[in-house]
Amino acid sequence: APLDSALILYFPSPRSFTGEDVVELHTHGSRAVVNGILHTLSQFSSSHHAELRSVRPAERGEFTQRAYTAGKLNLVEVEALADLVTADTGLQRKLAL
Repeated sequence: APLDSALILYFPSPRSFTGEDVVELHTHGSRAVVNGILHTLSQFSSSHHAELRSVRPAERGEFTQRAYTAGKLNLVEVEALADLVTADTGLQRKLAL
């Protein structure tokens, strides 16, 4: 049975944000949908699909850390991104950019 309608985006290296091959799944965010998708992906990863063994949700800040480690962002850009992500006001957003 279908789990959801989703958008799947593939970002090939080295042109992705992190410099690595990245696949993003954009789904409706209910717990039932997310848990169903993660369960289905775990079934694939435990079978003969070696390329899916590393499939997992990203940790908070992981893409930024990977981009920094790969030299795609410098420390000033990382700090500006952190300011943008935590901005509460329009002025804070503008200053972060």
